[in-house]
Amino acid sequence: MRSFSAATVAVLVWLAVALAIDRWVLTPFCATCARALALELKVQLPATELTYPPVSVLVLIVLPMLVLALFLVPWRQPLMGSAWRESFVRWCQPWFWLLVAVALTVVAESVYLGVQDSLPEAFTAVADQFSVTATFSVLRRYKPLSLTASLPGCLALALGIFLFLAKGVRDVLRLPGD
Repeated sequence: MRSFSAATVAVLVWLAVALAIDRWVLTPFCATCARALALELKVQLPATELTYPPVSVLVLIVLPMLVLALFLVPWRQPLMGSAWRESFVRWCQPWFWLLVAVALTVVAESVYLGVQDSLPEAFTAVADQFSVTATFSVLRRYKPLSLTASLPGCLALALGIFLFLAKGVRDVLRLPGD
């Protein structure tokens, strides 16, 4: 359980650090880079709405991929193919489970939309009070992709995030000697 908690804290800290890097480092020095492709996340609950402001995908996703790649390079055994293969598999794990989280959300929301008319009206009223919206924006004006999910999609996203943290991030943060 401690390693799952560490993975959760690591991801939450990275979200805060990515926002800070985007606002105070990337935007002042390269505003075009910061605006090239951004991701914004909104979570709407019955009592409140949480918004994670638009952050450059370069900082949010590409930078951790590069840092993780450098962290996982088999420095002690650079000529062994098996060491490189293991490093590559460990490098792919978080991104695979992140894609699984998105896929679970899309599938759950698609099934919900397909059967929404046959569900009781009270359930759909409650389900529509919860939503998660992820919006990609290009140069802050053009928004080519926006995904919105209601309660079933939110539950699937929660399951996907759990899998991402438990099977992706936690396993990668485990050092080779563990």
